[in-house]
Amino acid sequence: MRNDSDKGNSWLIRIIVLLGCVAVVFIFLAISKETYRKKQVQDEITKLEVEARRIQGDNMHLADKISYLEGRDYQEKEIRDKLNLQDPKENVVIIDSGLTPKIADAEAVTVPTQEVLVKASNPQKWWNYFFKY
Repeated sequence: MRNDSDKGNSWLIRIIVLLGCVAVVFIFLAISKETYRKKQVQDEITKLEVEARRIQGDNMHLADKISYLEGRDYQEKEIRDKLNLQDPKENVVIIDSGLTPKIADAEAVTVPTQEVLVKASNPQKWWNYFFKY
C-alpha cells in the first residue's frame, strides 16, 4: 500500500515541480518584457530631453534675434539702408569707385619676378588643353 501512495505522491510532486518551472518561465518572460519596455521608454525620454534642449536653444536664439530686431539700433540701420536717411548729427561722404584702385588691379601690379607669362594663341591653348597633362 505504501507503493501506491508513493506513486501518487511522486506524480503530484512532479506536477507541482513542472507547474513551478512553467511559472518561473512565465515570470522570467514578463520581467524581461518589462525591462525591454522600460529601456525603450528611457531611450525615448533621452531623445525627447535632447530635443527639448535643442528647442530651448533655438528659442533663446530667436528671442535674442527678436529683441535685436525690435531694438533702436536695428531700426535706425534699416531706415538708413532702405530709406537713405541720415541722422542730423552725421555727415555723408560719397566715394567714387572710379578713383579707388580695385583689388584685382592691386594684385596685377605685384607680379612675381620669377614667373614668366607666356601668351599662347587660341589653337595652342586648345592643343595644350587636350594633349598636355
